[in-house]
Amino acid sequence: MTETLSRFFELNQPLVYFVYGLVFFVLGLAILLPSRSRSRLSLARRLKWLALFGIVHGLHEWGDLFIPIQAVFLPRTAYAMLVGIHQALLVASFACLFLFAVALLRPLPVGWAWVRWLPVAS
Repeated sequence: MTETLSRFFELNQPLVYFVYGLVFFVLGLAILLPSRSRSRLSLARRLKWLALFGIVHGLHEWGDLFIPIQAVFLPRTAYAMLVGIHQALLVASFACLFLFAVALLRPLPVGWAWVRWLPVAS
């Protein structure tokens, strides 16, 4: 069974990268498109970092698919630049995820002190 799955993913690696990137990209768009400016929830205002993570990480995953194809057609310097951009997208995506986590861990407002079950300082 494990060999069958391994063989399936090996044969369909381009499709897996495309779908994986598409899922992240759509996640980012789905979070970003609805307007959260009128929401009273502080979480809604912090979701922009999660949306940006999804979009940027989706672009990074598509790079795993399309950059090796470009290696055949581009000069080495252009290919090296694409690889550098690919790595920068990965760093930027996880920086957005980190900023989302930091935004979630900010202390709660004073009026929320009654919520003691949350794992954040009040």
